[in-house]
Parts: sequence; C-alpha cells; structure tokens
Amino acid sequence: MSFRKSYTLAPPAPYRFDFFRKRVESSSNTYLYSIGDNRLSRAHIIGDRPVLVHVTSDESHDAPRIMLDVQGAQDEQQADAAAGIWRHMLSVDRPLLPFYEKVAADPVMRTITEDLSGLHLLLDSGPFESMILSIIGQQVNLTFAENLKRSLVELCASSIDVEGATHFAFPSPEQIARLDYAQLRELKFSQRKAEYVIDFSRGVADGSIDLQSLHGMSNEEAIATLVKLRGIGRWTAECVLLFGLGRPDLLPAADIGLRNAIQHFWGWEHQPTEQEVREFAQGWQGYESYATYYLWTALGLARAAMKEQKEATPKGRRKNTKIMAEQDKE
Repeated sequence: MSFRKSYTLAPPAPYRFDFFRKRVESSSNTYLYSIGDNRLSRAHIIGDRPVLVHVTSDESHDAPRIMLDVQGAQDEQQADAAAGIWRHMLSVDRPLLPFYEKVAADPVMRTITEDLSGLHLLLDSGPFESMILSIIGQQVNLTFAENLKRSLVELCASSIDVEGATHFAFPSPEQIARLDYAQLRELKFSQRKAEYVIDFSRGVADGSIDLQSLHGMSNEEAIATLVKLRGIGRWTAECVLLFGLGRPDLLPAADIGLRNAIQHFWGWEHQPTEQEVREFAQGWQGYESYATYYLWTALGLARAAMKEQKEATPKGRRKNTKIMAEQDKE
C-alpha cells in the first residue's frame, strides 16, 4: 500500500521557481525530471523504494508558495523524507536578502542581483548524488555527460509509474556498488571513470566513506577529506560542497567560469589568477557560493545575448545563410 501526502512550502521572498525550472531544463541532469510549464516531477530512492514528488509553484500570492505532492511512499516518514530532499534542493530555508545586502555596495554585483532577483542555487538531492554526477562530468562535454548519467540511471532501473508515466530515480549507493566495471564500460564509461564511480559507491555502501561527517567539517576540512579518495580532485570536492551540501560560502577560485566572469563584468585586461580571485572575493564573505552562481548565470546570459546580437547583424545572417546552404548540399 502506498502513502500520499501534500506539502506547502513558504520560502522567503524574493523567490523565483521559474528560474529553478529553467535551470533544470538546460542542465545535463534533465533526464531525472519530468518538466511542465510550472511543474517539475522527480523520483527518489527512499527506504529502498522509488518515491515520486510533483512540484508546482503558486505565484498568485504576495509571498511565494511551493506545493509538493508526494506519491508512492510506504508511510508518512518516507513522504516527509522525500519532501525534505526538495526543501534542500529548492533552498527553501536560505533567504537571499542577506546576500543582496552583503554585495549591494558593489554596483556590478548590485545590478546582477537585481536582474536575477529570486535566483537560488540548483542543488542536487545530496552529497552522494552530487559526487557521482561530478565524477561523471569530469573532462567531458555536457552532452556526453548527460548520456553517461542517463545510461547509469537506466541500468539500475529503479522507477515508479504514476498516471501512465515512468519516472526513474537516481540509484542508491548499494545499487551502484553491485555493478561491475565492465557494465559501465559497455555504456561508454572510461575504465577509470567506471572504477571511480563504483569504488566510491562501494565505500559509501559499506560505511568506509561517511558522507554525513562532512556536515560537521569546515570547507577546507571537507575538501581535504574528499581529495584523499581515488578519482576526486579539488574541483569535484568543491562541486559536492556547493551542489550537494549547499554550502553558502564556497569559493571555487580556480574555476575558469568564475575567472572569466570577473574579467568580463569588471573589465579586467587579463583573466584573474586564483589568488587574485580570492582577494577580489573578500567582499562576498559568507556568500561566496551565491556570488559565484550569480556570476556564472549572468555570464551565460551575456554570452547568449552577444551571440544573438551577432547573428542578427547582416554579416552574421550571411554567415548563417552560407552554413545552411552548405548543409543543403550535403
């Protein structure tokens, strides 16, 4: 017998659910979701069974409201656990106003936060999922990464059917731990990537890797702990802290996207070094993750606008016409 329960969440304003939905739509993790105009649906493994959560928003009130409809749980405890995952993923308990106030003295950051007001971090369901996704995403393009992730999810095949639709859940550590390297090699994983994914999952499953202990560590302590594991470098560890745990104060100073954003928006003649980023970001203290996320997003939008503008020029239109003509010949 399955249990069903509805929840209403009230995140502090400003809050834009549509930003979250659009980010999901453009990410390499889209395969995990069923996406509608004002709705997201996703399954999760709770207590060894897939549980489905439908998420919608109600913007008819002054205060934002998020509705969760949990289906397929065994009992209320499992339903509450599924709702808790989405409370984390949606950053419901993380008000944005303190971050906006922190960076308001910088006219560049103030403009960006005003343009993107209500944008929250798009978080993974937890540190295990975040680690596996980050390992898979190492040194491959987004399309190939998405194909690898999707194939892993479908291989483990935990799904729930609701209203004629099948929803696959991201596999548990135990499910991936039972796989062998050859199974992932058949899905076009490299040998090393197959080993990293399965070995990490086996460590979590048998308790030799304690992800819960990360919650009590500082960022540097957690990173130092994670990079001792095979296949995990600082970039991957930072991804887990940022997107798995939702740490608000993580600064990935070596990240190329962040360095490009600083160069672009503040007009630097050179790309800043990692040390220069750390010095520059002192004004973001406590909210480095949010500043980084907003700059990543703003840079992506700026580049998209420049590309659109370039394609709209006579020269750009001629180039596109030439490309189309050459494709017709093929």
